[in-house]
Amino acid sequence: MEEQEITPLVVDGSIKSIQLSIANDEEICTYSVNECPITNSSQLDNPFLGLPLPSGRCESCGTADLGQCEGHFGYIELPVPVFHPSHVSELRHLLSLICLKCLRVKKGKVNINKGGESVSTTPCFYCKDLGGTGVKEVKNSDGVVSLLLRTSKKNINSGFWNFLSRYGFTYSEGTSRPLLPIEVLNILRAIPQETKRKLAAKGFFPQPGAIILHLPVPPNCLRVPEFSDGTSVISYDVSHTLLNRVLKKIDLIKRSRSGTPNFESHEAESSDLQHAIMQYLILRGTTTGPQDPTRYALGNTDKAGERSSTKQWLEKMKTLFISKGSGFSSRSVITGDPYIGINVIGLPSEIAKQITFEERVTVHNMARLQDIVDKRLCVTYQKGSTSYAISAGARGYTHLRVGQIVNRRIMDGDLVFVNRPPSTHKHSLQAFYVYVHEDHTVKINPLICSPFGADFDGDCIHIFYPQSLPAKAEALELFSVEKQLINSYNGTLSLQVAHDTLLGLKFLLKHFLLSKPMSQQLAMHSFPLRLQPPAVLKSCKSSSRPLYSVIHLIQSALPTLFESDGDKHEVVRGEIIRLDLDRDSVNGAFSEIVASIFSRGSKEALQFMDIVQPMMMELLNVEGFSVSLRDFIVPKGTLRSVKKSIDRQAFLLSTKSPNPNQPMDLRVEGYLRSCKQAIADVLISSSDLAYLMDTKSDSSITKVVQQLGFLGLQLYRQDRFYSKDLVEDCLSTYANRYAPSIEDPSNYPPEAYGLVRSSFYDGLNPFEELVHAISAREVIVRSSRGLTEPGTLFKNLMAVMRDVVICYDGTVRNMCSNSIIQFAYGEGTEAARIQLSPPGEPVGVLAATAISKPAYSAVLDSSQSNNTSWELMKEVLLTRMSYKNEGTDRRVILFMNDCFCGKKFCKERAALAVQSCLKKVKLGDCTTNFLIEYQKEITVDGIAETTPSLVGHIHLDKVQLQRLHKSMDDVLQRCQDSIGKNKKKKGTLGQLLRKLSLSACECCAMEKANQPCLQFLLSEETSTSTCETFEQIVRVMSNSISPMLLDTIIKGDPRISDAKILWMGPEEISWVRNHNRVINGEVTVEVLIEKDAALTSGDAWGTAIDACIPVIDLIDVKRSTPYGIQQVKELLGISCSFEQVVQRLYMAIRGVAKGVMKDHLIVVANNMTCTGNLNGFNTAGYKAMFRSLKIQVPFTEATLYTPLKCFDRAAEKCYSDTLDSAVSSCSWGKHVALGTGSAFQILWDKKQDEF
Repeated sequence: MEEQEITPLVVDGSIKSIQLSIANDEEICTYSVNECPITNSSQLDNPFLGLPLPSGRCESCGTADLGQCEGHFGYIELPVPVFHPSHVSELRHLLSLICLKCLRVKKGKVNINKGGESVSTTPCFYCKDLGGTGVKEVKNSDGVVSLLLRTSKKNINSGFWNFLSRYGFTYSEGTSRPLLPIEVLNILRAIPQETKRKLAAKGFFPQPGAIILHLPVPPNCLRVPEFSDGTSVISYDVSHTLLNRVLKKIDLIKRSRSGTPNFESHEAESSDLQHAIMQYLILRGTTTGPQDPTRYALGNTDKAGERSSTKQWLEKMKTLFISKGSGFSSRSVITGDPYIGINVIGLPSEIAKQITFEERVTVHNMARLQDIVDKRLCVTYQKGSTSYAISAGARGYTHLRVGQIVNRRIMDGDLVFVNRPPSTHKHSLQAFYVYVHEDHTVKINPLICSPFGADFDGDCIHIFYPQSLPAKAEALELFSVEKQLINSYNGTLSLQVAHDTLLGLKFLLKHFLLSKPMSQQLAMHSFPLRLQPPAVLKSCKSSSRPLYSVIHLIQSALPTLFESDGDKHEVVRGEIIRLDLDRDSVNGAFSEIVASIFSRGSKEALQFMDIVQPMMMELLNVEGFSVSLRDFIVPKGTLRSVKKSIDRQAFLLSTKSPNPNQPMDLRVEGYLRSCKQAIADVLISSSDLAYLMDTKSDSSITKVVQQLGFLGLQLYRQDRFYSKDLVEDCLSTYANRYAPSIEDPSNYPPEAYGLVRSSFYDGLNPFEELVHAISAREVIVRSSRGLTEPGTLFKNLMAVMRDVVICYDGTVRNMCSNSIIQFAYGEGTEAARIQLSPPGEPVGVLAATAISKPAYSAVLDSSQSNNTSWELMKEVLLTRMSYKNEGTDRRVILFMNDCFCGKKFCKERAALAVQSCLKKVKLGDCTTNFLIEYQKEITVDGIAETTPSLVGHIHLDKVQLQRLHKSMDDVLQRCQDSIGKNKKKKGTLGQLLRKLSLSACECCAMEKANQPCLQFLLSEETSTSTCETFEQIVRVMSNSISPMLLDTIIKGDPRISDAKILWMGPEEISWVRNHNRVINGEVTVEVLIEKDAALTSGDAWGTAIDACIPVIDLIDVKRSTPYGIQQVKELLGISCSFEQVVQRLYMAIRGVAKGVMKDHLIVVANNMTCTGNLNGFNTAGYKAMFRSLKIQVPFTEATLYTPLKCFDRAAEKCYSDTLDSAVSSCSWGKHVALGTGSAFQILWDKKQDEF
């Protein structure tokens, strides 16, 4: 009789959304496993609370297995309600919005005072006798927070607080009154539905759960086991003691009562009980267990494999909260095998025998699976609910039936996917086909190392074995090598010819003609390559044997009738017409051919690489490659000239740079590039090391030069983790030990400043080795400490960008809100876009990884350009909407107008004129000398008077004044204005300034100085009445009055901090294209506004334009723009800020990486600007974006900042998470709408019904 299909009693369902709220007393009692509350401390270890227990079973579910018991809650009933410590502030806000007498919502705003008091600006319309009653949080000496009602004295009358009697007690006739938890609970329960609806519109929800009536007791499994005797475990932690304290407090309250408690008793009891509960809630779950490793050791067991309860408990916690492992996975060291396919992985047989694949027997695979069972390649099979092992002698006795499940070993052709941590980009997961071998390491093709970022020096990979058919289909469609040939960063091929393969390619093209045996040898390892007819039938140099062309061998591997044309190659109908065989260009030519083949299909590109690579490696194996000591010799003349050039750089290192933004280290590094290139040119022309060098890579040349030429500059004074003091200490150490007789630091050798002339080939002395060790150590420290900032940026990017995907309608949307981020992704036709980026493609994740990789590279490889790029990336991606009054917010870029006069340097002259108008010049900048003279007779208004006085002389540079076009009368007027502003000051200085006299002359008679002079004098009579001594007057004139005069601005705008003339090219981040003409660059003026003149957002631009009014005709206002990206948004709108985000990110990333796909930058910029504001990838930006999109994603927000605070806030506001985001979907077991799980709808075409 056939088995009847059993219909389940419970209909399957799925979670659509989860709403968070504060648990009330009814929910706590319902969730408790026992209807009776816990009343004494002995019940805290009740067997009803679940495992682990010292002995016995769980009395709730009846199991003794830790893995089966989920734990059970209990509760403690409180004799008096108390405030929940986490929700007192929310209660204060809510109670301030309603009238406590009629329970209606008040009109007007609620002001929050400094003392934490909430006062409604408008009293209740129906209860005007209450006036402005406020609710305040108060904290006692124990830290217990409670609520206090306050009102003004004019509102107080007899029985003012009587309206609260219906909620609890009649108490107090003063201006303030405590609000008890029982009263707040009754108020919350009495609020009518209409008031609740209005409060919900304002974002407030009255929840009785904010008042605690029942305290939950957690199950035993959530407690930290303190110790174990080997066979049992005692679950005890600090929370146990705190709960015991709560029970004792409850017992004390009950025993101290004699009748119904009054107001004072309620207040005292709730305060004491709230203090005990507050300590429990704060410390619950924060205590870490002792770090004794013996606690988790295996217990005293008699049987092998039996573990202690402590070990089982730890494994359960790891499984639930920590572990990400899988039973169908392995980890192994990788080695290279260039003779296997690129999409093939070699798996050791010892692994293949232990891990199995599960297959269900059908009529279609029964014969194949039966053959596997007969060959004893099957481990187990299932019959019904029983599993049977296939023993060695079971051949011929096991007959499979349809429906049975067979667990077979890994075989050739099975699909697995590989991961090499860290998984920071798409290509760190790739699927391969298995071939089983007898070695002990996992083998991969060397060409696949680049996507993994791996090499063969001991790197390990993780291999996962998908079991279900959906998992295998996803691995094949999403992770296969064919699907990932295009680099997700920059759109280039991810397979890069490097190292041995590149060396083999160079050798292959070096041998233009090959003998027949060699050609057949190469073709034998390059199946299915077929040799073409020989290029040379007879040759006198090869004993009349035919010769085969290398070009023809490569040509045989091309697809049929393949055509391509590039800078370094040309192929017509499958025949190579032109190919650049230069050693330095061969890699680029080969990459062009592979890229062209990929345009026909990924399978053709993989087949071409699988044919050509064994050919390269076989030729390298046959020919061999080695270097001798002769290849390490650099001509002495070259080394001598290079070291002389290095010696001249020591003087630059000993001097101070006039520009702090361009230290001498950078100038010296620039000079050393020519020295490196001189040595590299010699090696390229005379040494076999050139085959191993990438002559177009600066890092490759630097490594070779350090080996054979010189180490170069090892110590830098800026942009390093070590301080400048360390560089100075090295300098003093060298001076004291190695050069004590040299007095002038400019005569020190280069090594004293960290510039090492020796090479590794010549050897280093102890000091040079110390300097080099500091440099190498800095790189190691940077790779650990320095990755904090880019790691945080990557986490912030992924927090939101992981939910941005391509939908089936071609739009890019955010899964949380289903809002459109952009209408189309990529360029080209719709079919081409779908092929490269199909629906479900996580373009947000790809964009985040494309930006994070250059960020990591910029921090790890420290240089001036990389540091600038990293700062620019942070400036754009971490921008804040709030105005910070920083340097970037106060900078303005001014472009000059085109005069079209035909003369040269017009814009340069205009820039100088604008700079002269804006840049402020102080009197001190033109001062050459300052002195104070005592005169017995002075001249006032042309009349000589015998009045002893002190005269201050400020001598000025006549040439500089002429250059500034300023006369002494102008200088005198500015100084008088400056003194006049300070005359109102109180004290001695103000009195002296009011008696101060200023004068100016073109030629000072003091010491026959033929210079313009500004004089200020104080008579002895007027000054002695203010100051006690003569020395005091001199100090005031030199320390107070003269600095005031020297700081006087005699030209320029005092609101301008600085004005610089800069050359701005198209590659600069602030470049604005000129639509009238095409130019490669131009001069601009960068203006920095003073902080006091740019107090709010937008002030910098307004101040700059106002200061430029005298020269406004020279400025192209249409192209001039603020520098700060938020200021661009304020001035020009969100569309311009979007373009600036794309442009600046492109410039920043291009300075570090080879390039990045512009599609990634557009997705990031659209995500930042989709709400109409420019939101950065930080906590403030996320909150602003979520508010604008009106979405509630508490589980996603919990990954950004403190989870406990996030969930508390979500519970207070009754947030509802629809589980559409990636984080919430994974947390609750839903399929994430990514890749093959992307959501779509089937819509009925109503027009079809008409026909």
